[in-house]
Amino acid sequence: MKTMNLLLESAKCIFLSGSLLALSVSSFAETLKPAANFTLPDIYTGEMVNLESYKGSVVLVDFWASWCGPCQASLPEYEALRKKLQASLPKNKFEVLAINVDGNKEEAMKFLNKHPLTFPILKESSGKSQRDYELLAMPTSFLVDKKGLIRMSHVGFNPNDIDLLEKEVRKLVNEK
Repeated sequence: MKTMNLLLESAKCIFLSGSLLALSVSSFAETLKPAANFTLPDIYTGEMVNLESYKGSVVLVDFWASWCGPCQASLPEYEALRKKLQASLPKNKFEVLAINVDGNKEEAMKFLNKHPLTFPILKESSGKSQRDYELLAMPTSFLVDKKGLIRMSHVGFNPNDIDLLEKEVRKLVNEK
């Protein structure tokens, strides 16, 4: 309990509606757990996007909501990282899939209209993906390797972590 209280104090967190926490600091964890597959609609086109179709690429799966301040800060940073990596890596070797968990699409669209993003934005309405990935806080992201294994999970957001994330992506892209 003492550790949790320290985390809550140092994270400057906001507890919302009894279910999710928004964190403004970040923590990384390494793992080799298989990433849960999902098939979700693109928020703009409705086209179904499947994580398994990205096997062979490194994918940053990011769960976000428009009400989450750290999420609002992370998405433009992930956009810049994606552009940088896609310009310097072989084609189709890195992608960001951002999964929006807002209660309704309109909330997400207000944010997206102000902050255009070029990576796929997916809409999760059932809660299944959040359960499959055991989400406890927002934002939460998972770095999935070319074989579909989660190599890193990341809770919260700190812009200083982008360099670490870039190095990890480059390492995973170059793994045999």
